[in-house]
Amino acid sequence: MTATSLFEPLSMGNLHVKNRIAMAPMTRGRAGKERIPNELMTDYYYQRSSAGLLITEATVISKQGIGWIDSPGIYTDEMVEGWRKVTDKVKPTGTPIFLQLWHCGRASHSDFHNGELPVSASAVRLEGDQIHTPLGKKPYETPRALSVDEIKATVHDYRTAAMNAKAAGFSGVEVHGANGYLINQFLDSKTNLRQDEYGGSLENRFRFFREVL
Repeated sequence: MTATSLFEPLSMGNLHVKNRIAMAPMTRGRAGKERIPNELMTDYYYQRSSAGLLITEATVISKQGIGWIDSPGIYTDEMVEGWRKVTDKVKPTGTPIFLQLWHCGRASHSDFHNGELPVSASAVRLEGDQIHTPLGKKPYETPRALSVDEIKATVHDYRTAAMNAKAAGFSGVEVHGANGYLINQFLDSKTNLRQDEYGGSLENRFRFFREVL
């Protein structure tokens, strides 16, 4: 791509962008304890709307998905209204904005969940640095494996989050499937030790992600 074409408009299906520059999702941690998008976040995205496409910071689909201090959510009416203020400010600029859907899985801590362990594909602990929790920096814990019924409920949480994103005025969603978070934990054979239809073969390990999509 030449420098000139970088600034040319582009159509992708029914999505039209004024240039070929996309802002990648970057976690800011500015939504506060209630995880509701606020004026600071509204200004942040508006200031960057000269890009052709904006993708928001990772946004948790449910309380269970939380694993980062003050990250935003998309699972309550108040969160939807907060995000609508963002999209209402960005839309007049002509820049589409997508919401990134997120579930941290084992990359979380019981401090985020009233003492309950975080969840994952299997009970495999995340090794490495400590995690920043609401009660300070602590070692990662061994998560508990989701049951099949809980997996189905999590798929439903993604569906509801996508519907909420549409209600909030987003042009689309991006599903976060990388970087060691829940979907990645199902895909990776080192973190997915399941013996049911969601584990073992590549096809089975991909099943959760496919159902989410």
